[in-house]
Amino acid sequence: MIKYAIALGLAAAPLAAQAQTAGPVSVEIVTTGQVSVPAQRYRMSVTLTAKGKDETAAGATLAANRAKLIQALTALNIREGQGEIGTTNSLMGLISSFAGAKSKPSFSLETLEEDSKETPQSTATETLHFDAPTRAAIESAKAPIEANGGKLDEDVLPLLTDYVAPTRAAKAAAIKKAQGEADAYAATLGLKRSAIVKVSEKQDPTAGALALIGELVTIVAPKKDGAADQVTVNASLVVEFQLSR
Repeated sequence: MIKYAIALGLAAAPLAAQAQTAGPVSVEIVTTGQVSVPAQRYRMSVTLTAKGKDETAAGATLAANRAKLIQALTALNIREGQGEIGTTNSLMGLISSFAGAKSKPSFSLETLEEDSKETPQSTATETLHFDAPTRAAIESAKAPIEANGGKLDEDVLPLLTDYVAPTRAAKAAAIKKAQGEADAYAATLGLKRSAIVKVSEKQDPTAGALALIGELVTIVAPKKDGAADQVTVNASLVVEFQLSR
């Protein structure tokens, strides 16, 4: 009985090997490509505040200061923040796209001591986003920002003006990476990579999350003195290959 089982096992082994390498075989690979491009603009956030006897007065002062600030920054070639150009799944592109929404001021009433005879004032607050061409331009913007009741956020985000070309380059890198993986499968199976059957841009949740985490690390990682600001663009793809003899 044992000899019979061994004989069956030996007979089945070649058949399994033949089935494994007979081809054609389809293999689906989840891949991510990444490119780094020098920053083309810098997103800066400014918080404006203004006071008045009531919300109407505070809002009017805030609007006047906003207009003066925009005019002053325009003279420095600093424009109001714009959403991204092109489609990208990158974290920076996602953050950049939020700029398209129009900001609205919020209001709060000043709190006074119980025995105070002063009339509480209303405070209007609004956060604005601007795109500067260089970090040097941001330094020049600090004076007019403070002069108009604003405070510049310390965090500045390097961005691109156009994400289309870098995203395409990241996709090309992803496909090249997938081709290498397909070749490894083919070598294991005794086959050759013959064709790309399908390419899908549908996000794989795991791969997409890992790519965004990696990009976040590049944003917050400290840079060496004098190092150029780089924007990392990721592209996640699912590529299906046909392997054959």
